[in-house]
Amino acid sequence: MSTSGVGHAAAPARARGLLVGVLLSLGAACGGSHPAPPRAPALATPVDAVPPDLDLVLRVDLAKVRAALGPQGVASLRGEAADAVAETREELVERALEASDTAILALRPELLPHETDNVLVLAGHFAALGVDRALRASGWSAPVDLGGDVRRFDRGGKLSRSSPARVYAFANERLVFVSAAEIDSVEAVLEHQRAPSSLKPQARGVLAFAVRLRTLGTTLVDRYPELADAIGPAEAVQGVVDSTATGLGLEVALELPSEASAERTSAALGRIRQALAGAAGKMAAMAQSANIQAVGRFAVVRVALERGML
Repeated sequence: MSTSGVGHAAAPARARGLLVGVLLSLGAACGGSHPAPPRAPALATPVDAVPPDLDLVLRVDLAKVRAALGPQGVASLRGEAADAVAETREELVERALEASDTAILALRPELLPHETDNVLVLAGHFAALGVDRALRASGWSAPVDLGGDVRRFDRGGKLSRSSPARVYAFANERLVFVSAAEIDSVEAVLEHQRAPSSLKPQARGVLAFAVRLRTLGTTLVDRYPELADAIGPAEAVQGVVDSTATGLGLEVALELPSEASAERTSAALGRIRQALAGAAGKMAAMAQSANIQAVGRFAVVRVALERGML
């Protein structure tokens, strides 16, 4: 019996089997593939929650404030924050501040008082606060689970642009309070991995700040034209206030476009210091204690604030 006919008949069958196998494999692959879930928000540092559209970022070491000033010092800071940001006297915010080691407050300072766009980031230990329960009791939405032990809460109703309208809770260690006008900007940073603000206050001192000078330019020109002229093309400024054995130490660094412009700004600030030092009163004493120098592209001013000057 010839086997050639069997071979020819088997070939189409094998081809059909191979084709069916490929199609089934492709179907299984297509049916079993799902879009990757969104990456859970993450914060390497508290300041990484700040969006790039805010121009002033403050960092307060609340642990140092408590050690230096006691509970009254923290209460005073709460009052100052309430003057800058509407409705920060919410009970949860106050309780969270008491349990915080560090606070980051980012603002858009050129707006009207109590209408300031803002983001408040608190780092501490919040397990005892019952954040979820406290927010639900205050009318906030049920939490949305974003993965990685991160929850998002929203508040509806009519709110002013500076009022807290969203809260992100990162486990029991970080809370991010977002004003109504900043919801989209913060969501882009935390949930869609957009770049956060380039303004990074130094992680030292009792108080540190970073600010874009574009927000202060008009005020400086109107009120302090000589200082505005001395600062010239400075783009941003960073500062640190820390406690010393005799009072406070202030360090301010102006960022200039080049080393040459930093030298010119330092020299101009030096002339202002000399003029103030020749006067009388506390301002003269502060000017006499000031040290000004150019360090690379920065004009750095250091002032020793003795207790009698404060």
